[in-house]
Amino acid sequence: MYHAIVRAKVRHLWKRVTETGDYRLAVAQAAPDLRFRFAGDSALGADLQGRQAFEDWFARAAELLPGLRLRPTEIVVKGWPWNTTVIVRLTVDATLADGAQYTNEGVQWVRIRWGRMVDDYVLEDTARLEEGLRRQRTAVGG
Repeated sequence: MYHAIVRAKVRHLWKRVTETGDYRLAVAQAAPDLRFRFAGDSALGADLQGRQAFEDWFARAAELLPGLRLRPTEIVVKGWPWNTTVIVRLTVDATLADGAQYTNEGVQWVRIRWGRMVDDYVLEDTARLEEGLRRQRTAVGG
């Protein structure tokens, strides 16, 4: 039952973030000392610590890819409230400034302790991401 509740909460969270564009809903789930990693050397690549740094990363992502949508396609949960692992397969998309559609897929590996996200590791197709960011920079003249 606990795993079903966590799956439903994760699905609802990403749905709300996508519908509203308010990434702070995700930031609110983070522990103050969250470790966040986003794989790769792109402008979004990160290895950071803390809720504020996590919020700053999301603000940067929203600036680089406005209207970014994250949709979970599969959610796996294991463990108990004091040490829960959540793995989320995501589809990622946005409309770039030149009108082209950016589409990608990723995996998020999260560890939760007592309802707070303490570790978040995101892997996305980095070549596709870099191409999308390059197109966006070109379209906005940057």
